[in-house]
Amino acid sequence: MLPVFLVSNKPFTGKNLIALGLALNLKERGYKVSYMKLIGKFPYRKDNQIIDEEAYFIHSMLESQDPAEYCSPFVWTYQVQYKLFEGEDLKIEEKIFEIINNQKDKDILFIISGDTFFEGYSLGIDSLSIIKKLKTKTLVIQTWEGETSIDDILGIKDLASDNFLGAVLNKVPPEQYFYLKETVVPFLINKGVKVFGVFKKDKFLESVTVRRLLEIVNGGIVCGEDKLDEFVENYLVGAMDPGQALPYFLRVHNKAVITGVHRTDIQILAMETSTKCLILTGGLHADENIVNIAKSKGIPIIVTSLDTFSAVDRIQNIMGKAILKEKDKALKFKEILAKEFDIEGFLKELNL
Repeated sequence: MLPVFLVSNKPFTGKNLIALGLALNLKERGYKVSYMKLIGKFPYRKDNQIIDEEAYFIHSMLESQDPAEYCSPFVWTYQVQYKLFEGEDLKIEEKIFEIINNQKDKDILFIISGDTFFEGYSLGIDSLSIIKKLKTKTLVIQTWEGETSIDDILGIKDLASDNFLGAVLNKVPPEQYFYLKETVVPFLINKGVKVFGVFKKDKFLESVTVRRLLEIVNGGIVCGEDKLDEFVENYLVGAMDPGQALPYFLRVHNKAVITGVHRTDIQILAMETSTKCLILTGGLHADENIVNIAKSKGIPIIVTSLDTFSAVDRIQNIMGKAILKEKDKALKFKEILAKEFDIEGFLKELNL
């Protein structure tokens, strides 16, 4: 069994999605693959066990026959934090290495690091410790945020030393894609970094469901319950004069429109455009006429007692940062990865 460690020095770089996309493609080629997320942060109860919700989704997508705890050996909870600060030996490292040793029948085990290179240091499961102890091949997943992204890749390359495998550039703004391919990638190659893929930022992959928006604003659903699993790619705030609203709404597709519950003029205009849902702030009672129009158009209405600023703040913080738990996203990225990732070069570097 060959462990491949996906690391980053920032959160939300797409490590889990890339691991799943790779695993699905390799499984299709006949390889035995497995997955482990070292530090779970989204507690989910399964068969009287607490595991990470995102990890369990990936475990299910891979149709793994291994116990669910294999994909998520450790999850941060308040109870665990209390035990750590009390000085209790949690034996997390032992558990993780025991699970790894139990998967020797696999060809590849994809291991996902914490959000940063040193996360998990107090537990003995930070990236550097895992690389040293397992001597695992290390793949950096890096979002493109300008030249500092190069620093992260080269810094991790130096720290991983002989265990460094290469890098993936992810969530690249489309207008910078060719610049990276023609300028940044050759620079990295000259520095000894193999770049296995460059992925453009994708609105669908960064979208959230109406259901997730309902949760994040702690709202109530007025109508459109059957549309809760629709994907929302953008959001707009409806706080302008009606005369300015329509051109504004027409420019953005597949959006949620956030506006005050009393702004019925804005709500009507929003529903004339590509709107996935209305989020009405500052009250819990939507106008009856608005509800009837929304029902006829199949547009969900969410009401929340939050003010517009607070609702926008919460939504802004999750767009592009939602955990992976939608099959449609996973299957789409599997197709993208098959085209944009150098799978043959990857397997060659692993001697598989």
